Amino acid sequence: MKHTVLFILLSLWPFFSCKENRVAYEQLNEVEKVLGVNPDSAYVLLNKIESPDLLNNRLFARYCMLYCRTADKLYKDMLYVEQLNRALAWYRKYGTAEQEAWIGLYLGRSYAEDKLFIPAVNTYLDALDLAKEERLYNVAGFICSYMADLYLYTGQNSEEQRKFKEAAEYFLKAGNIKSYAFALRDVAKTYTYQDSLPLALDIALKADSLITEMNDLEGMLSIKNCLGNIYEKKKEYEKAKFCYELSLSYGEKIGWNNASNYLALSVLYYQIDLLDSARYYLDKIDHLTKVDNLYVPTDRLYVGYLVEEEAGNTALALKYLEQYHEAKDSLYDVQKQVDIIDAEKRHNLVTLHKENRRLQNSRYRLIAILVFTCFTCVLVYLTIEQKRLRAINYQQKLLDEKESQLFQLRKEMESKEAFMTTEKEKKQDLYCQMKEIQQSIIRLKCDKLQYSTLFSRLKEQSKKRGKDEMQALSESDWENLKGLIDSACPDWLTFLQERSVNLTHSEVETCYLSFLELSLKEEAILLNISSDSVNKRRLRVRQKLDLVKSGVTIRNFLVDCSLDFVKNRLSV
Repeated sequence: MKHTVLFILLSLWPFFSCKENRVAYEQLNEVEKVLGVNPDSAYVLLNKIESPDLLNNRLFARYCMLYCRTADKLYKDMLYVEQLNRALAWYRKYGTAEQEAWIGLYLGRSYAEDKLFIPAVNTYLDALDLAKEERLYNVAGFICSYMADLYLYTGQNSEEQRKFKEAAEYFLKAGNIKSYAFALRDVAKTYTYQDSLPLALDIALKADSLITEMNDLEGMLSIKNCLGNIYEKKKEYEKAKFCYELSLSYGEKIGWNNASNYLALSVLYYQIDLLDSARYYLDKIDHLTKVDNLYVPTDRLYVGYLVEEEAGNTALALKYLEQYHEAKDSLYDVQKQVDIIDAEKRHNLVTLHKENRRLQNSRYRLIAILVFTCFTCVLVYLTIEQKRLRAINYQQKLLDEKESQLFQLRKEMESKEAFMTTEKEKKQDLYCQMKEIQQSIIRLKCDKLQYSTLFSRLKEQSKKRGKDEMQALSESDWENLKGLIDSACPDWLTFLQERSVNLTHSEVETCYLSFLELSLKEEAILLNISSDSVNKRRLRVRQKLDLVKSGVTIRNFLVDCSLDFVKNRLSV
């Protein structure tokens, strides 16, 4: 009788084990009902599902699809690669082509969030091929858009533009006019970056016309902001102002955070020398309780610095500049910390996923063994007892073998880690030697310039008396001088631009002439201007390079910039 009761209970165990799947099934049904109208509630319901990795493959694939659709609406991160790979495997076998294409898109985005760009591109291309083959043009448009975002991140501007154009074509074929307008907006942005402003304006106006017909305030806000940027680059400031103010009004209507619009208006007023208006919009940013764009507060400090510098408030300008550099460093630290935290979360989830699958498989194996044992016990008790003992011995043998293998693997791992540590130290020493040698070469080349034929001729030319225009540098002299200095002291201008030090054409000329180490009068002869003008040029350059209070010459500072650039490049 005792064995009969045990048999009945164990026979019912698999049915109880499905309870979590039934609960999850009902929760996913509820998510589908609210997703279209209230994605926030859908997101909360999805996060209430406990241990989704333990669901069967069908429910887990459905969970992944709904989660990614919800995250897309709320601008949150995708699920992790391991989870979406499992979902993609199920949809490839049992799902529709459209479901497979969408989950492929989400998997590519997850790879991109992990900065695994090659797997991301390969995944996008597979999903795009399927979408084109099945004429799923709407999915194809979104895939191309996200591929364009990937090319934007990697700096491949021509490929970015090409993919946004493809996205626009697919959205038009699919009849998705809203996404078509956004794709046109993105194409216009690429032409703006290339300074093809008339073409960018035509495309942006077309996008604006389409989105205005739809009366989509969020879309109108974004595209008006884009138009404002184009007009501002064209120096049509009144039109740019009109677009920014419209974007601002749309943002107020839908409760949008207008920090970016305030910053754009402040920059616009700064460019037309309306400094009070520029300050007004900077103050509007300061009074916001929350700024969604992490870069706006940092950019606000830099614009504040420009405004106060233009107004002659040197102390306040320097204060803003110091705060700007501190904010940039802080933002970098926050982003680095977020990346580390996210990496740790991903690692923990993968570990948990593997552990859950192992436990689940172990449970299924245990259930199978126990059910088999119970059935056999009803028939022949003694036989099943012997089999149970043999199974226990077999399991113990396997355990001993696994422990032995684990011990051997640990020994091998310790040995390899010691070897890798030694190699890493050698590599670091080589890098240090490379940096020192490269820096020495640059210093020697810069010192050698003083003995070059061109330098000697120009110095002699600057000391001649007579009509100044006869001693002024020709275009050929400038080209030869710049080429000679850049060959000896490379990348100093790139180094300054990366640190947001923007020099005018005349200030760049002053930097090049600093290598000749001329007096004010000598430099004035070569430039065919007055000595006072030369002095003002030098002062502006020293102010931008923050050398006013230091004893460092412009020439030595530029050499140090070139050395730092080489050092950073070798470190990378």
